Amino acid sequence: MTFTYRSFMAAFALAGALIVGSVAAATQTSSDPQNREAQIEHKFEKAERYYAECAAVEEGDFDAIKPYLRAFTDMEVMAQTMADPVEFAKLMQITSDPRTMHVMMKCSTEPVMWDTWMRGLTDWQKMSRTMTYFMNPGMYMAWITAPMNPQMYAPMFQMMNPAYYTRWTNAMMNPAFYQPMFAFADPNWYTPRLQWMMDPRSYQPIAGASDTAVVSPPATAQPSATE
Repeated sequence: MTFTYRSFMAAFALAGALIVGSVAAATQTSSDPQNREAQIEHKFEKAERYYAECAAVEEGDFDAIKPYLRAFTDMEVMAQTMADPVEFAKLMQITSDPRTMHVMMKCSTEPVMWDTWMRGLTDWQKMSRTMTYFMNPGMYMAWITAPMNPQMYAPMFQMMNPAYYTRWTNAMMNPAFYQPMFAFADPNWYTPRLQWMMDPRSYQPIAGASDTAVVSPPATAQPSATE
């Protein structure tokens, strides 16, 4: 059972690393390059619309997971979540839900997601604040003692819940669940993505990266991933 749980956590940690930032497509309301800098908040309109495509979705379901999805749009929030074993376990539990996976797959190829992460990866101040979490010995002490915390086993307990398998059954029967896999066959799918790649403004964060090279101290209060 221990091996199964560890394999489960490792698999989803890897999946999270591969699709990190995937929900960032929802941080803006438009892919128009002229509006990119003006719309940088976590708004999640697209993610919420994609979530509604899933089967057996009830009102309020997306609102319950939205605070956790911020970790995939902001590396600083992700680092903060990883610093807390319980919050990270909860994030792994949420990403193992087929509805969340559907949202992440749909958002992962959106040009606005690329905008978000281009800004994040070229913001040295944000990256420096992110690294402070990993330089904090308290983070490692929290992970050393994590196995003694019952809340760490929430993902494993979820696999004992019949509703978990019901959601997967509903997802496998829903054609919308497979749509991201076949989007590549639609010629129109490539148009906005090619436009993004050919637009010089898409690479503006790289050109202006030197402007943020001066490191500022971490903020005194960081938003919780569960706020």
